Amino acid sequence: MNEKTFHAALQGPVKAVEPDFLGALPMDNAVGAIVALTAEVYLLRERLAALEAELTSRRVLPVDAVENHQDDPGQAQARADDLAAFTQRVMSELVRDRVPVSQIHPEVDRHMQPIRRP
Repeated sequence: MNEKTFHAALQGPVKAVEPDFLGALPMDNAVGAIVALTAEVYLLRERLAALEAELTSRRVLPVDAVENHQDDPGQAQARADDLAAFTQRVMSELVRDRVPVSQIHPEVDRHMQPIRRP
């Protein structure tokens, strides 16, 4: 039987410099992940378009209701804040320090169970 073995970059708690998860990742795998995520995003776009079309055809929404939607000032601020937080979260990963923000007691290894592989 040909079993798949996974080689985790992290075998225990992060105690010093964070591991480089993508350093050993083949570029083809990274591209595959990007293509898969892109496909998922497109699927979401198609589903939203289908929902808009259904709501319009059933006269729940007027034609171009989504495109012409105007937030009130409170909604606009909430969307702007949400976008800023989302962008900050994503972009901060590109520039973050590789040193963990928390410290783990050095003796924690005594209490860790070894990872058992099938």
